[in-house]
Amino acid sequence: MTVLAACLALSSLLWGVGAVRLGRDEALYTGISRQWPILSEYEHRSMAELVKTKGYPLEEHFVTTSDGYVLGTYRIPHGREGASPGPTPCRPVLLQHGLLDSSATWVLNDPDQSLALILADAGWDVWLGNSRGNAYSRNHTGLAPDTAAFWDFSFDDMAAADLPALTAHVQGVTGCATLAYVGHSQGTTVALAALSTQGALRAALRPVVLLAPAVSLRHIQSIPMLTLARLQADQFFAMLGVFEFMPSREATAALFEELCQATPTACVSVLTAVCGFSDRNVNASRLSHYVTYAPSGTSTRNVAHWAQAVRAAQAAPRGTLALTMYDWGGSCVSPLGRPQTCNRRVYGREQPPTYDLARLEGVPLAVVWGGEDKLADPLDVRRLLYVLPQASLKLAVGVPTFEHLDFVWGDTAKDRVYPLVLRMLLEWAE
Repeated sequence: MTVLAACLALSSLLWGVGAVRLGRDEALYTGISRQWPILSEYEHRSMAELVKTKGYPLEEHFVTTSDGYVLGTYRIPHGREGASPGPTPCRPVLLQHGLLDSSATWVLNDPDQSLALILADAGWDVWLGNSRGNAYSRNHTGLAPDTAAFWDFSFDDMAAADLPALTAHVQGVTGCATLAYVGHSQGTTVALAALSTQGALRAALRPVVLLAPAVSLRHIQSIPMLTLARLQADQFFAMLGVFEFMPSREATAALFEELCQATPTACVSVLTAVCGFSDRNVNASRLSHYVTYAPSGTSTRNVAHWAQAVRAAQAAPRGTLALTMYDWGGSCVSPLGRPQTCNRRVYGREQPPTYDLARLEGVPLAVVWGGEDKLADPLDVRRLLYVLPQASLKLAVGVPTFEHLDFVWGDTAKDRVYPLVLRMLLEWAE
């Protein structure tokens, strides 16, 4: 695929409705099997339809961040009647989803296969967070989601404002000083960034379980992310004037033609294209159910931050790991001579600061990764394990054959991953 073709396809990916819309019975692309249903729009059903219909209680909370974002947050205070030992005092656990995902990801499978429901039945007070900008967190105290200012954020802001607000809310409602944390993908990145900069969180989040941690991206094999990195996505998005990243599946097929022709299942949605899953662990007959809730949207600046992370990791000296804040660039003046945001204006320095992961000393950590993960490559996870404080690392397990989305969608995760999570919570929760 030429750079021009990729740019045109990326435009279609972003605009979504501007792409050629295919009929419900048409193939996405000539090389893509017709067995995968085409959903012209993504309908995010209520969390109640996913949780209450399975016999679990559900509370809806709205958490306002220090910069005005209103985060849709859900609580499953206990398990099903007769299937749960009942809630144990002060055993809250916060589950945080990954990039382009939402709280729905933790409850999409049957009760004995969904981590949130398994934890509730085991007596945990389960809280499900949603990052700013996704389908459940599209509100703000002063900004509308159809304005550019609403979408001016990356995972830096989720670490600086979203996670602290969620943590404080759970503490306030439950009266518990500490809570356990389980993050997947971007949920791990946000946690590590927040913990490295905020001492209050290091005291509050105990233990922290990192599933498929996407931190070091030197060996990433995700074709979409590599494409975005090569295209200098941050500059490309700014040139297009597009701020919300909520792609359609038709555009996914156009952007990643070669990938889709070789692996049709990867193009069920942009989330599967970016992250990947294995049909050895994920029930393929349920894919149409999963993509009803994913992708769940984010900002183009957040996606650009991820593209920057790929470029930075691949340019860094071998054997190093640097999780950096958003790079605004070195020029403080636009080509037209107007002032513009730059690193010096934001950070007071030429290069963006790096999150110091050595500051996580004393936080009980568990890291679980997939042996075939194309986004969080095992080699990169090993580098992360080397950088994290060794005294804090209580559990480190690789799961062979697991890919990125298998940790949340996989029906085999209940036997291969979730017992590890439960063990870590039981041993290290305070």
